[in-house]
Parts: sequence; structure tokens; C-alpha cells
Amino acid sequence: MKSRISRRALLASAGILAGISITAPSLSSAAKERGKQNKKLTPGLTPIRQAINIRRNGSESPDDMIRRIRESGYTAVKGARHAGGNVGEPWNSMNTAERREVVAACRKYDIIIYEVGGYTNLVTPDDQALKRNLQRLVHCMEVAESVECPMVGTVAGCRDPRYLINVHPDNWSPETWKLLVRSVRQVLRDTSGMKVCLGMEAQVTTIVDGPRAHKRLMEDVGDDRIKVNLDPVNMISLHNYYQSTELIEECFDLLGEDILGCHAKDSYILPDQQTVLVQEVCPGKGVLDYETYLLRMSHLKWPRALEPEHIPDEEYPEAKEHIRQVASRVGVKLYK
Repeated sequence: MKSRISRRALLASAGILAGISITAPSLSSAAKERGKQNKKLTPGLTPIRQAINIRRNGSESPDDMIRRIRESGYTAVKGARHAGGNVGEPWNSMNTAERREVVAACRKYDIIIYEVGGYTNLVTPDDQALKRNLQRLVHCMEVAESVECPMVGTVAGCRDPRYLINVHPDNWSPETWKLLVRSVRQVLRDTSGMKVCLGMEAQVTTIVDGPRAHKRLMEDVGDDRIKVNLDPVNMISLHNYYQSTELIEECFDLLGEDILGCHAKDSYILPDQQTVLVQEVCPGKGVLDYETYLLRMSHLKWPRALEPEHIPDEEYPEAKEHIRQVASRVGVKLYK
């Protein structure tokens, strides 16, 4: 006699085969669970520094540039990189004296340089390109050290030589992981004696795609200078889209004080489409649980920077205001 398979069992098995959880919570149930968890969280004593990408307006002096940023309400900056860069712009375009002026102005106006961008492909299949990428990343570490910045941000990269974060069938192979570990170790070895750390940023399309991969990388590299440049939105997929609270909790539980800087944006799935496109949008325009994000940041031992990124220039004030409003609502202090 043939056994009957219920519709529920059939759907569940189909969901497993597709890699999608049939029992994923709806937005309303996820919101309820988020509310329950937030009630258990109380704000910590550590303030959050609001950060922005550093930019010179015309020919303004380093002092004028930093003063303008401070008067706009920001207390941390990231060194930008030019298009196609990996060479730490605008630091690379400044002479030694100008860099010193920037450092002096940051001290004067109580601003920290929390990150120098060094994003490059650490696992490209092109051996010559990999050699150049590692050299450029070492250069970024040297630049960061010269401006007293504690971290150079980067990503793992991918096996597609055309870009940094493309999906590729070999991205999650054991060989790719071994190459990543070797690349990171080489950069840290080539910058031995420096204080600056390498802050790995997760990207869901690469082998460092979440908090557990972050943790494993630090363990496998075995060097105190491999840290975390936290970006929860980069870890979002359809699978955990409505579970950002749990994702953020896992990030801080696993990574804690190894988080040296944080990025701010939001996750939004484009509606009315047959396939899924998870977009980066301005903080407050998506589903990321900013209450939990800020509350957990406030429990770290010293103030971390939180920088909105990858949004149109005109939306940065909106992003800054959203963070301020959430912080006020949950009782988290912003660095003044």
C-alpha cells in the first residue's frame, strides 16, 4: 500500500531542497520576536561615533575639512579610495605634511580616523593580479599607520577575476579558503610591527559571508591583527531577511571586541519581481533591526564608529537622522 504524503510534508521537503526555510517567520511575527528581545536589552554606557567618508571640498585645508565634518555632527571618518582604487585615497594624494595636518586636526576636533579603505580581491585566480592586490593592501596598511588609523577595511574577494565580490562556483571551496588564509597572513607578515589591523568585511557572495566565517578566519589566520569590519547588511539573503535581529545578536556574541568598526545601511527586497534582488538602501528604509544593532554597540568597551555608506549623497542626512532617532528611542548615547 502506498503511503500518502500530505501537502504540508510535500511543501516542507520542497523547501529543504530549495534551501529555503518553509517556517521562516513573517514580517509581523519577526517584528513581535524582535520586540520581545529588545525588551531584554538595556542600553550600555558606551557612546557611538557617527562616521562619514572623508572628502575635501575644493582646495580647503586639512584643518578646514575636519572642522567642517565635526560641525556637521560627525565624530569619525573613513579614508576614501578613488574609483578602482585600493590605494587609500585621499591619503594617497596628500603629501606627508598634509597627512600630519589631518591627524593634528582630528586630535583638535576630537575626530577619529576609524578606517582606510583597502578593498581588493584576496583570492583572485590571476596570480599576477593577486600579487599586485596584496602589495596595494600593504600600501593601504602603511597609509593607515601614517595617519594613526587602527584599521584597513577589505573583503575576501572571489574567484571571478573581473571584480571583488562576484558569485562564482569556486568561492566556497576548501582551496579558496586556504588561499584567503595565506593572503591574509602574507599581508600581516609584510606589515609586521605595525599597530594597524586588517578589518575583514563580510559579503554574502564570498566565502566570508557571515559571523561564523569571520570567527573561523580569525582562528585560522592566528594573528591578533585580523579583525572585523562589521556590516550586517552584507550578510543578508532571502533566508535571513526577516531575521536580522538574530543575525546581529550572533555577530556581537561571536565577534564582540574584535569588531573595530561598523557600517550602516539597510536591506530591502525589490517588490513585484519573480526573482529576488536584495538591495542596499538608506538606513530606515529596510528591515534591519537598528534598535538591536545600536544597543549591542553600546555594550562594547570603547566607542565604535558607525558609517552610512553606498547611498546617494542627498540621503546621508536622512541616514544620520535615522540613527539619531533610534538611539534616542532606545536610550543609546551618541558621541558628542
